[in-house]
Amino acid sequence: MKTIFGKKITALFLTIAMLTVALAGCSSSGKKGDETQTQGKEEDTYTVTIYAPYAATTEDCDAIAAKVSEITEKLIGCKVELARNVTKEQLNLALTSGEKLDLFYAFPWEVSLPSMASSNQIVAIDDLLKQYGPDMLSSISADDFKCVTVGGKVYGIPMNKDKAQARGFLMDKAIADEVGIDYTVKKTYAELEADLQKVKEAHPDIWPIVANAGTMMRPLPADTLGDSLGVLENALLDSTQIVNLYDSQSYKEYASYMYKWVQNGLMMPDAANTTESYDTLIRSGVGFGTFTPIKAGFEAEETRKCGKDIVAVTMYDAHSITTMVNAAWCIANNSKKPDKAMQMLNLMYTNPEIANLLVNGIEGKNYKYVDKDKNIIAYADGVDASNTGYSVVGWAWPNEQITSVWQGDDPDVWTKLGEFNKSAKSSPAKGFVWDNSNVLNEVTACQNVVSKYEASLDCGSVNPDEALPKMNDELKAAGLDTIITEKQKQLDAWLAANK
Repeated sequence: MKTIFGKKITALFLTIAMLTVALAGCSSSGKKGDETQTQGKEEDTYTVTIYAPYAATTEDCDAIAAKVSEITEKLIGCKVELARNVTKEQLNLALTSGEKLDLFYAFPWEVSLPSMASSNQIVAIDDLLKQYGPDMLSSISADDFKCVTVGGKVYGIPMNKDKAQARGFLMDKAIADEVGIDYTVKKTYAELEADLQKVKEAHPDIWPIVANAGTMMRPLPADTLGDSLGVLENALLDSTQIVNLYDSQSYKEYASYMYKWVQNGLMMPDAANTTESYDTLIRSGVGFGTFTPIKAGFEAEETRKCGKDIVAVTMYDAHSITTMVNAAWCIANNSKKPDKAMQMLNLMYTNPEIANLLVNGIEGKNYKYVDKDKNIIAYADGVDASNTGYSVVGWAWPNEQITSVWQGDDPDVWTKLGEFNKSAKSSPAKGFVWDNSNVLNEVTACQNVVSKYEASLDCGSVNPDEALPKMNDELKAAGLDTIITEKQKQLDAWLAANK
């Protein structure tokens, strides 16, 4: 799938062509000179470059950016350039190379807000917020802003999405009903195992559990405290004692069940090496289900994504931690005009027309209204989740809650999502932002150890009785105890300051 990065060479030739035209204009007089002046004014219009994740074609991104630009040129005097399908590697390259970039979604599970702030990759936005983002400043809570604050300064805009999650297992409803799975009650691993066995017996050609491109969303209630290198084992409890996740009883139990299920044929083998997403595997009939975070409106959203009716069973109740809130939109230090970037971000958060274009695409091309009065939409004719040129991932944008509601969702989904967020149990460390700058060497060394073992353990590819002791010995040698000591010190100070 093409992205904005493929345009760089083309842009070079266009620049040469434009210079040729400009030089020709300079050697002429009269009307040609007037045209050159007009062209110069048009080029003075700043273009805000936006990087966002998840699949979309260059053609659709360009068309949507053009529609957004029609609005933003009138409101704030700028245009928009949009790139999606941006990977962590492409984002890091842009941030470190000085490539022009204004706004981007910071992958909270991949990049650390404090590390980007300390390395001067993102802009502190306190003053910009006051001047150009008053709508966001007044509508986002102080508690949410704490989650994106580093060293007393705000570095991002927390998205208005699910700010809490339960943990559980999603599944193909038709098969679940066929074999008699009760997904209305909370399940333990042992109870889920009995259900998965029923699926295997009824459909031996379907894997009861599949991975998501080589990863698994562990059904654990831990507060990862930013990077999983030292966690609160259970965010639903009040303990603030930081422990090694990979030496905790909850992780050992999870890894043991995963290995057992691979051995028993309940989990796809070699899942750590699969490149296909869980929704593709479920849509194609290869898989039955996978572990998942759960929020209000989740099942309808997953039904659209998987192309089959999806239901979910809860394993751990809803809880809220910092990293569920500090999934943020940031202004890159590479931005030539941070003021325009902030104005654009303010519109993305508060303007329903712009938000709808960026989240859902273009009416008639990507979606259509099925009830305009109630603001309910569906895929455009001939379009579905498998062939759309613009994937719908509302939670990855600044404010999905001012966009249209998809057919099949509860019409009151945004109200219910707000209620869900408020009702969830907050971790005792919610709002704490881990700053790893004092232990960067240890963090890098431990991350290398985690990369070596984690995917295989999470996907049941290796025996945890053998792999976990080796992993934990290597983590200890890499300095995990030093990281935990520093993190505990910072957390204790934060707790004392926020009593």
